[in-house]
This record gives sequence, structure tokens and C-alpha cells, in this order.
Amino acid sequence: MTIPPRLLALIATAALGLAATADAQPVQPPTAVQPAGAPEGTWTGTSRCTAQAVICEDETIVIRINRSAQVPLYDVAFSTINGGAEMPESRLTMIYNTNNHVLTGRFNDEHKRLNFYALAVKGDNLAGVLLVDDRTIERTLTLRRSVTAPIAVPPVNGDAASSASSSSSAASSAAASSSAATSSSASSSQ
Repeated sequence: MTIPPRLLALIATAALGLAATADAQPVQPPTAVQPAGAPEGTWTGTSRCTAQAVICEDETIVIRINRSAQVPLYDVAFSTINGGAEMPESRLTMIYNTNNHVLTGRFNDEHKRLNFYALAVKGDNLAGVLLVDDRTIERTLTLRRSVTAPIAVPPVNGDAASSASSSSSAASSAAASSSAATSSSASSSQ
């Protein structure tokens, strides 16, 4: 039993409209430079259980979307936030429809159910649904595009000053930048 991609697109588009009214948050300026409807990026938000879901918990989630080498495919990584830490959950290859700005994908879960994701992109907002094989909407997702902070590279020897003095190492250059970013007084005195 498959749900036609057109139906998934309609569901995701409807979810985007419902999510916008359900999560009335103050309008924020865009956080990333992407063309309207471009799915690439890091998205953070919520995954809420619907009334039909039997065993389910609302979650704070992170979705990372990257373009695959094969157009129109995208690599989509799903994570949950648990105790302040990001916990990777799953990866899925999804198809992106540029006409309606909807990503769709399907997978079998641990209970051998066929699941369908439909995620609609509208600017810096992403909304969607997760349907189980009986066409029941199990989750609604509401996310906002976010900017991921650069990863700080620790000093090679644990000493930022000695690492910064070594000119041949790329890691020491990153450590010096990291030291400058974390301690403006130290960087202004050098």
C-alpha cells in the first residue's frame, strides 16, 4: 500500500498551514541565506504526537538536510534532543519536488511498518507529517531553519598560546581563532 506523492505533498502543505497557526511564535528574521524553498540546512523544532498515536512522546528534534549527488535526492538525518544532548536517530534519502517544495520519503520502522515522511519547505520554516502504513498521521513536525555554530578545534597540546606559535599546523591556526573568539581580552593583548 503506497500513498501517492501528490497526496503526501498536500498533507505536508496542510501541515505547514496548521503548524503556523498552532505554534504562533514571533516572526524572526531569516537565519540562513538560502533560496526560498531550498531544503538544505539544519532545522530545529518539535515533533508532536497526534491523538491517533498509541505509543508516542513529543520531542525536540534536529533535521539536517544535504543535497545528494543524485538530483533530486537529499540525505536527511534526524536527531532528537535528550537532556540537552543531540542523539542521532535515523537517516533517510528523500526526494525533493521543486514545484511544491516538498521532500518525501518512506522507510520501514522497527515494527516493520511502512512509514512516510512529507516535509514542506516555506522560507525558513519546515513543517510536515509522519504517516504509518495505515495512513494514520502519527506525528506533525514544525521546524525553523537554524545556523550551526562553527566547531571549535581544541589546541594540539592543550595550550592555546603554544599552539598559536606553531606556524606550520592547520590545527594551531584553528586553535588561535578559537582562543580569539572565546577570549576577546586575550586576542586584543596579542
